Amino acid sequence: MDWQWDDVRFFLAVARAGSLSAAARTLGVGHVTVGRRIALLEKQLGVTLLNRNPDGFVTTSAGEAILRQCAAMESAATDLERIVAGHDSLLKGTVRVTCTEALAYQLVAPAIAALRKTHPELRVDLIIGVRSLDIARREADLAVRFARPSASDLICRKLGDVAFALYASKRYLASKGVPKQGHGLADHDLITFTGAPAAMSPFFMGEPLEGVRIALRCDSPFVQLRSAANHGGIAEAVCFLGDATPELVRVWPERPPARRPVWLIMHQDMRRAARIRAVSTAITEAFRRERRVLEQGGAAG
Repeated sequence: MDWQWDDVRFFLAVARAGSLSAAARTLGVGHVTVGRRIALLEKQLGVTLLNRNPDGFVTTSAGEAILRQCAAMESAATDLERIVAGHDSLLKGTVRVTCTEALAYQLVAPAIAALRKTHPELRVDLIIGVRSLDIARREADLAVRFARPSASDLICRKLGDVAFALYASKRYLASKGVPKQGHGLADHDLITFTGAPAAMSPFFMGEPLEGVRIALRCDSPFVQLRSAANHGGIAEAVCFLGDATPELVRVWPERPPARRPVWLIMHQDMRRAARIRAVSTAITEAFRRERRVLEQGGAAG
């Protein structure tokens, strides 16, 4: 049988995602390529691995029989790649960094721009979102996250704390009234994320949320703040963005902001790679320089 590990990647991606298009996005190729590679693997193995149904693709009994072995091959391949990459002494190549949109805007993007002035052969793929990517499988090399993972093979360095507060427009508060601290946000319209790590809780500064109305769910903090600025409700936001939005005020300006720790995360096998060290150092130094605005926002005295 003349098949390669690379063919198995395509089978695993479709088995996990359930569709050619979703697998294609994960692999960074076209869906036609995914379909062609699956067909080639099935021909070489002489079995059907995936069946199409109205909802997408499901694994056949033959596909299920080899799924665990394929996943083990994937794990071994990524371990090999990671160990080799971890001993790379060259300050060039690609580093995949994942973080939230707000931290990318305030912290990571400026740090990368400054770093590339002295190391122009570095390229950074910045993956934005609240979903946690798997560093062990090299979905990302570095993560800047509010949620600290528990895996023993990950190195987690605390960068510091970031301040959060509740924001709304003056017109919204005049119309709906300012909620009383400690008594919840009942009868108010809230603007929030579609999903966020449990480690970021408690949300909305720990106020009870019984009787609230969810006005908008969106994973972009900029869109959330724009909705709040247009009198759409109350948003919980990082203070460095909320205080910089002139149409918004803190709902409770006298209340100290909530603070959440931010972690820089990498796999222990990658800590010696020169390009990983360079990017992680740049992010750490950027946080140190921006510490005041990150930990207090723009409204602090």
